[in-house]
Amino acid sequence: MVTKSDFVLEWDKALGFRGDPFADKIFAPINDFLVDRKDEKEKLNWFFIKNYHFGAIVGEEGVGKTTLLVWLEDRLKKYNRIHAVYINAGVFKEQINIPQKMVIPLLSLSERMFSKPHKKLLSSDLMDFLKKKLGQKSVTLIIDNAHHLTEKNLELIKSLRKEGLKLQVVVASVPKEYEKSRLGEIGQDELGITLRRLNFEETKEMLIRRIQAFGGKGTYPFQDEDLKAIYEKADKNPKEVLRLCRDEAIKMLIHKREQIQKQAFAEAKLPKQGKPLKTTAAMGKRSDEQLDIKVRKATKQDIKEEEKKEKKSWIRIRFADSSDERKVKKPVHKASHEEKDDKRALHDDEHKQQLLDRMSSTSPRRKQPEPLPPKKESKPISETDKLLRELAEEFEVD
Repeated sequence: MVTKSDFVLEWDKALGFRGDPFADKIFAPINDFLVDRKDEKEKLNWFFIKNYHFGAIVGEEGVGKTTLLVWLEDRLKKYNRIHAVYINAGVFKEQINIPQKMVIPLLSLSERMFSKPHKKLLSSDLMDFLKKKLGQKSVTLIIDNAHHLTEKNLELIKSLRKEGLKLQVVVASVPKEYEKSRLGEIGQDELGITLRRLNFEETKEMLIRRIQAFGGKGTYPFQDEDLKAIYEKADKNPKEVLRLCRDEAIKMLIHKREQIQKQAFAEAKLPKQGKPLKTTAAMGKRSDEQLDIKVRKATKQDIKEEEKKEKKSWIRIRFADSSDERKVKKPVHKASHEEKDDKRALHDDEHKQQLLDRMSSTSPRRKQPEPLPPKKESKPISETDKLLRELAEEFEVD
């Protein structure tokens, strides 16, 4: 899960990885990370079955030559009769001591750590020591970036067969450098492999294998559209794809906040459903819902009481219908002569005053209403108080 921090150093862990799946490295076991290359594998297999002497793998920088060579070394080491030696000539600036590189893997632990005989022997003695250690084994030299080999190294490789070694040589180089080099002098190319670029599906499979090896899922954090854009931008070069994927993953992590803001802006265009305020009307609705629930959950006693009420109302109606007096007459109050005169003389001012005097004198219990206390002058209300009162009337205060 992507972290929400806007400053992250361990970006791979922040994305849920146990390490960098896009690093420019060869991961082991190599067979789990090599995608397809079925035709190339078959050619290499045929090369060793036929016991050919020299073969070349040519391809652009970053298309997977090193991965294929490491896979070949891993396959050959499963056979005790073959002594496979991988050398990357690109990391050496000076002459490579090829015989020492060949003999070191054959030494025991005590020879490597303490006696170190390979450093004490002269060149001529070293070759005899190498033959003794090899016994009946054949030697396969796997040389990456072979165009960096010096003239002396080339001459040495050509002379190793004359020393009686069972030797096979597989080199890898870029097309232009291979044409300019003298590598063809080692022998006739029996492999003839020109390594192609991976197609999109193969590139995607390569990324999935790497991501899953480091604890990720699928192509996360990339979608297919992202991968297609990266694939085209990298000009279908696997090494460049890995570099761009690493950069894009870090950018996604650093600019996560900006993406969230863009997403929020996009969502703002849609109609929002805000959270309802706690108003008195809303509370009234809630009470109605609660009442409705209580009615639905009525007990047997409540039902009996309701039936009794219905029976009583039915009896009253029947009684009114069955009596002879079907129409209930309202009692008629006969007004006295004085009351008639009072009603007719309401417009007379003198008669009004007489009525008031009589009402005040005839009833000794009636007291005159006490005069209301004078209203206190209210303090002036500020605008803030007015707003608070209006809010208090409109909304409930928790």
